[in-house]
Amino acid sequence: MNGKPRIVHVLYRLDTGGMEQIIVALINQTSHRYRHAVICLEGYTDFRKRIEATDVTCVALHKKPGKDWGCYLRLWRALKNLKPDLVQTYNIGALDAAAIARLAGVRRIVHAERGRDAADPRGESRKYHYLRRGLSPWIDRYLAVSRDLENWLTERVGIAPSKVIHIPNGIDVTRFAPAPRQKAARPLLGAFAPPGTLLIGTVGRLDPVKDQLGLLSAFDRLGDLLPAERDRLRLAIIGEGRQRPELETQIKRLGLTGRVSLLGNRSNVAALLAEFDIFALSSMAEGMPVTLLEAMAAGLPVVATAVGGVGEVVLPGETGRLVAAGDPHAFAEALAGYVRDTVLRGRHGIAGRHRVESQFSLSAMLSAYTTLYDGLLNGRGHLPQDVADTSVTGRKVR
Repeated sequence: MNGKPRIVHVLYRLDTGGMEQIIVALINQTSHRYRHAVICLEGYTDFRKRIEATDVTCVALHKKPGKDWGCYLRLWRALKNLKPDLVQTYNIGALDAAAIARLAGVRRIVHAERGRDAADPRGESRKYHYLRRGLSPWIDRYLAVSRDLENWLTERVGIAPSKVIHIPNGIDVTRFAPAPRQKAARPLLGAFAPPGTLLIGTVGRLDPVKDQLGLLSAFDRLGDLLPAERDRLRLAIIGEGRQRPELETQIKRLGLTGRVSLLGNRSNVAALLAEFDIFALSSMAEGMPVTLLEAMAAGLPVVATAVGGVGEVVLPGETGRLVAAGDPHAFAEALAGYVRDTVLRGRHGIAGRHRVESQFSLSAMLSAYTTLYDGLLNGRGHLPQDVADTSVTGRKVR
């Protein structure tokens, strides 16, 4: 009998994304301490292969769209078979799994709020508020990755502050080499962006909540603002998703073919970031985007929308620029400032890397998670103050 506690992660789908990267990092880095398993309500892709531990069970329940009562039964059976000591559910798509976990005899449950979807970008749905409050008696802790989500849970949704903790995302900064300021050549993207071009890049699933359509409009507007620069400007979009056909149509309609490239999902994001000059994040809603942390770790200046926890990462005028969501004209103006000023790009990029190194490290995030898990598994009704009320840096923030 293995004496390590078993933690089961329940999410809608295991696919390429920032949330999934954090889950995989958490599993890989704590497999010496816990036995992990993953239950995907819908299914999983090859992203599952990034889990390094060979003893991690990954279960796909093949949930049908809408209410699939059979899926609840399959979930109950899977949990009874796995016998977890703690279950962590992720986002609204897996929230009701908390009730099934209790019915399956699970004693400790954490629900992570990592962001919102396009259907409810501001978190205003009363139905979902009622659901979160209704399940509160069965959930030990609600985990928020940003102060924005933490405040929303307590002030708007109505979850007791004693149940809500804040653990920001963290990354391994050593994986990202600071991008050289002058790019004589790009080994990976040189055919698309040869020497002399300026490459703006973004990373994210192709989904309305990421608003790459708005980014295309901003990029088109940027060419109008800087007509002398238009021919040397390039935009690379890394990611895959259901909105690809619309993006392809928009690229053709705006006459951007040859200057915009949809690169699809890539496993070498760190190397690709090193070839960007500017990072763009056009989302309508976010929790705390991992791609933003990675871009800053790569030494890139950032233009991003001021949504969710983005403003907790980007310092306007120091590491990047923030604009209102859904305003391609303002986004284009912010990009234009960096296109014009090479020195400013370099200064903000260096400051961004230093910020991620000092504030959003992987080791601090892992420490916060293990303290949370161990506190619940050891039956402590109240977590230590330095977990429930501390940033990943270990400094008190209240």
